[in-house]
Amino acid sequence: MSLWDGISPVLTGCLPLGEAVPGLGARVLLHAGPAFDGPDAMPRPVVNAAVAAVLAEGWAGSPEAAERMIRAGEVALRPAQEVGVVTPLACVASPTMPVLVVEARGLKAFSPVSDGALDGALRFGAANPAGQVARIGEMAAMEGPLRVAIGAGIALMPLMSQAIAAGDDLHGSVAAMSAGLADRLGMSGAAEAYARMPLFALNAVMAAAAVMLKAGAARAPEPMVMAAGGNGVDFGWMTSDAPGVWQVRAATTPEGPRMDGGAARVLPAIGDSAVIDALGLGGPILRNAPALREALAAFHGAEVFEASPAFLAPHPELPEDIHLGCAAARLGQHPGIMLAMLGAEGEGLVGRGLAGWPGA
Repeated sequence: MSLWDGISPVLTGCLPLGEAVPGLGARVLLHAGPAFDGPDAMPRPVVNAAVAAVLAEGWAGSPEAAERMIRAGEVALRPAQEVGVVTPLACVASPTMPVLVVEARGLKAFSPVSDGALDGALRFGAANPAGQVARIGEMAAMEGPLRVAIGAGIALMPLMSQAIAAGDDLHGSVAAMSAGLADRLGMSGAAEAYARMPLFALNAVMAAAAVMLKAGAARAPEPMVMAAGGNGVDFGWMTSDAPGVWQVRAATTPEGPRMDGGAARVLPAIGDSAVIDALGLGGPILRNAPALREALAAFHGAEVFEASPAFLAPHPELPEDIHLGCAAARLGQHPGIMLAMLGAEGEGLVGRGLAGWPGA
């Protein structure tokens, strides 16, 4: 049996985070990457998202009070991947926030429902508490329609394969994947409009990658990366020979085209979406994504667009030249992680680029 035979992710549900992760605890928020060295180590974009989540949960009555609670440690912040959740960029997940459920071979992974377009999106970490609280309300309103539309389950790998053929890398570009998933969901009205917003499918792909890494690690012929993410300060990963143990390095900064003319300082790598690239999609398959390859060519050498020997085996539902599963011993040959760029002081989205794997 090949490494990836029978490992095919299925979107199976949508429910509040507190139900998906029983025993999460009161006043807990989940963030991307490894743990912070205390509340004061959190970068501004994560603080901004956490403030909005605290307000949406009703734990504080003003942004100032919410930030005081966070700084005082009255709200616990935990790495999302330690409880089976993956969250994008600076987005934090709170107990009432709806999450997608993706399963493969009896395992599950969760990711928040997309927080939508640029204005009000938590993941970009801008200081916009009113807009972000409103967006959390819109996310919550999607729970019921999504649960009904998902029904008995939606196989994600066929949609992912079609999206790659259409030019997606499934991280920096998920346009074809989002369109395919929206078509498959078949919703109408406001729910359909929400599902057709840019990057809607990214969180489903993140959960798919996370559950595939868990399932693949259980049968990999050598130690394999099974979790990865950045918190805007540090970048961490776990391997199948030491599950639950973060290997932590200073996060690298993505390099690529800017939207702001270079005015803002770019936050180092942030987001659990790095699981996509750890699996072998995203940055490792930029050769299959012409638009991204063209946009990044001026910033990176030709070698990052070539197939890397760091990955273990092809997946039977993907093109044969795409190998998945990063061997821990060959992390130095990982081509990099495709990421949005965030302004370090909360300026929001300022560009997109490729961040090198720390130490690679």
